[in-house]
Amino acid sequence: MSDADRDRADLIQELAELRQKVAAAEQAESRCQRLTEAWRDLWAQYEAIIEAFDGLIYICSQNYEVEFMNQRFIERTGYYPLGQKCHRVLHERDEVCPWCVNDRVFRGETVRWEVFSPKDHRWFYVVNTPIRHPDGSLSKMSMMQDITERKMMEKAVNEAEAKYRGIFENAVMGIFQSTPEGNLLDVNPALAHMHGYDSPQEMVAAINDLDHQIFVDPQQREELRRTMAKTGVVRDGEFQVNRKDGSTFWISVNARAVRDDTGAIRYYEGFIQDITDRKTCKA
Repeated sequence: MSDADRDRADLIQELAELRQKVAAAEQAESRCQRLTEAWRDLWAQYEAIIEAFDGLIYICSQNYEVEFMNQRFIERTGYYPLGQKCHRVLHERDEVCPWCVNDRVFRGETVRWEVFSPKDHRWFYVVNTPIRHPDGSLSKMSMMQDITERKMMEKAVNEAEAKYRGIFENAVMGIFQSTPEGNLLDVNPALAHMHGYDSPQEMVAAINDLDHQIFVDPQQREELRRTMAKTGVVRDGEFQVNRKDGSTFWISVNARAVRDDTGAIRYYEGFIQDITDRKTCKA
């Protein structure tokens, strides 16, 4: 073979090897592009999940610097405070918040709690979880939901209950709750004293058979029970009842049946007035 033929053969071989390298590079580039697209799709899904959360999310480092915030949190702060101290961004505090639980989170604990923000005077339910990075470092992720309306409702309920309890405890008229079976659930001090007991607790503990322990004529309690089942209310019912010491007196009852979601009677509740003087005058 002449030198020219050898040069031509070498050139063809080199060209073939070059084509193989180009093909391999194209395959590698294609795989890299597919991986890039897959990571882009994965990030888009992750971002969609994060932004679909109907609350606030932020991530901070062990030195309290903000590393991430979701869009809702950015809108709350008005800007993206990357690298700034979380206590300044979240609560406008110059020092670490006294209620901060970062030390527990960075020990690996997931901490759930409720916190009031002095920044906007709102309550949040917070779930704090540790995030461990590949290099071994840790961050804290906080997922926060605004529960201000729930807290306000709870406050209103507590205030209403306190108001009701004040009326219940201080009323001069007897107030009661009892089961259809004949047990007392609750009585106020006026009713307990009316029956000769020192306290509502003593009366509730002592009475487990209203038909025979309270009503002079047990049939009257049965009539009351039938009326409640039929109409759900008793108005100005007059009954002769017993005191703790065995003496008797007359009462007027106005009560209603309280039912559950199925319509079954859970208990009776109502007001009782001592009408002994009136009954005695009539006699």
